[in-house]
Amino acid sequence: MHNSAPILIIHQGALGDLILSLPALYSLRLFYGQAPWTMAGNVETLSLLHRRFYAQEIVSIHQKEWAYLFQEETSVPDQFRRYLSSFQKAFIFSVRKPQILIQGLFRLGLLSVSWIPSLPDVRGNLSLQSRQQKTLAQMGIPWAESEKTIFPALEDLRKAREYLSLNPRIEEKLPLWAIHPGSGSSHKNWPVGRFIEVAQELQSQKQVQPIFLIGPVEQESPQGIAKTIEARDFPVIRDLSLPILAGVLSHCSGYLGNDSGISHLAAALGIATVILFGPSDPSLWGPEGKTVRILSPSILCAPCSREIMQLCPQKECLLSLTVEQVLGAIGSKINGHSW
Repeated sequence: MHNSAPILIIHQGALGDLILSLPALYSLRLFYGQAPWTMAGNVETLSLLHRRFYAQEIVSIHQKEWAYLFQEETSVPDQFRRYLSSFQKAFIFSVRKPQILIQGLFRLGLLSVSWIPSLPDVRGNLSLQSRQQKTLAQMGIPWAESEKTIFPALEDLRKAREYLSLNPRIEEKLPLWAIHPGSGSSHKNWPVGRFIEVAQELQSQKQVQPIFLIGPVEQESPQGIAKTIEARDFPVIRDLSLPILAGVLSHCSGYLGNDSGISHLAAALGIATVILFGPSDPSLWGPEGKTVRILSPSILCAPCSREIMQLCPQKECLLSLTVEQVLGAIGSKINGHSW
């Protein structure tokens, strides 16, 4: 059970899905402490975990060889067959149980293949962590509690510190507070003008220095999120790899953002994290932990379904969250009060 035979972890999903599954991955990593891990999936996303406590090797599941696993009646190259049969066990993280993939792994010589769901049970109102904890318990694997489940390498922290030191708008004397005003869906975004109001107030209080995180989604946003922020006099962090972004967040005293993958990343790093939820359900999709404060609206129509969320023109759920509420949540942490 605790031997050092290699283990294969296959992850099918985006950044937010991976980070939401980190408590389960952390529990697996501790249980199989001596076993070398190979993780297969999106290599850009998995770079967060490569040689950073979790995986010794990461591989792209989009390589042509992996397609053989999804074809029931196809001969598989001997080299790929030998590669897969070298693993003792495989764990698959995916939204639905991938029967063909599981059968393909068994066909190529793996003796143990287990599926771990990477989506909450919406109908059963069961959060992903509760669902995954139940799944691991059925395998005899104990759940390991930890406030931090991402561990940047020293090189990540060094590069992040160097990157921050080169930004002329960052003053070293103040702790940094990161703000990410976007997400993968514009329907989940608090108005960018309110993020700017929060940043201006934090700047005037001179207890922390707000910095904005901008990615490709914000730069391409039809709402002009990036341009709106760049017109202001705030430090802007942009276009970093995920490991270095994790390093930057590790140098921050706190974080504010929408329901997004980057918000989950901040929470997984164990820093003070304020996340704004509107149409999505924080009991299903929100990260857990003592360092996390979730603000959600108390109106009857929230949370709602994805279809309603996309059709709703007003987004009263998000508009009902005020600048004062957000500043109060941030201020309680800055001033040392518990949440």
